Amino acid sequence: MHTWLNQHQLLLSQQILKVKLPHAILINGVSGAGKSELSNWLIKVLSCNSPANNQSILTPCMSCKPCLLQQSRTYPDHLLIDNDGKSIGVDQVRQASRFFEKTAQLGHCKTTLINAAHTMTVSAANALLKTLEEPNDNNFIVLQTSEIDTLLPTIISRCFVIDIRPPVGDALLAELQQSGQDPFVNLSQLSELSNAETNENYQTFSKSFIAFLQGNSAKHSEVLHQLNDNTECLRWLEKVMVALMRQQYKWLPGESQLNEEVIWSIYQVITSATKQLKTLTQVNKQFAFEKLLVDIIDIIQGN
Repeated sequence: MHTWLNQHQLLLSQQILKVKLPHAILINGVSGAGKSELSNWLIKVLSCNSPANNQSILTPCMSCKPCLLQQSRTYPDHLLIDNDGKSIGVDQVRQASRFFEKTAQLGHCKTTLINAAHTMTVSAANALLKTLEEPNDNNFIVLQTSEIDTLLPTIISRCFVIDIRPPVGDALLAELQQSGQDPFVNLSQLSELSNAETNENYQTFSKSFIAFLQGNSAKHSEVLHQLNDNTECLRWLEKVMVALMRQQYKWLPGESQLNEEVIWSIYQVITSATKQLKTLTQVNKQFAFEKLLVDIIDIIQGN
């Protein structure tokens, strides 16, 4: 368990001990932040017959029947809703509602975990609202998301929200037992930090995109090809622009050929395109990327 999760474990443990744990908990954080670790710990503690108290943080005993069944993923009083990379449909959410209608078979409560809650369809999200508005005693729903801004505000307002914010810079590198010179490195860059091939791909993309920004029209098709072929590139667009901003303010070594206004305008069209691609499942990605690059060219040429 990452050390930055301890504060959340402590708070949730206190709520459990005081019988004040909210019936719906929304855990938000970037990939690798520890959402699954925290969720699984909480669910195991809730199902455990005799959790231990370790410095005010509860831990499952791992020896009682519920703990053993949780370990084998056969515990009857827990329901996992996972999208497996696809949208979560209304039937899956209704399954949770029916699950909560019955009393617990073994434990004193029932739990449901919804992974990637931001992938719920509109119908699924509306169906979940009814369950959240009419909670039953000793029933708990845990939602995980890395895109909280795409969830319905009404869902967020009915949940106890936990934002996992890992350390940045040297503190994060020390936690991950990594080394580097970037004082702004954060967990969104975990794939580059932990995989040499991914880091090499990022460096290649970064060089191509910066050359494109500097007017090298030959890089247009190369950048477009990379965007279409690598899902990480959408995040890398923002990463490159943020690095250019920091260079502009002398927070990072290097010098950008673009002025502050141009950098900011390009960053805004990138974030707008990113939101569109994440929220509109039917959007034509290739067309969206082509339009994005045209918009960036227009910004550069207009200044």
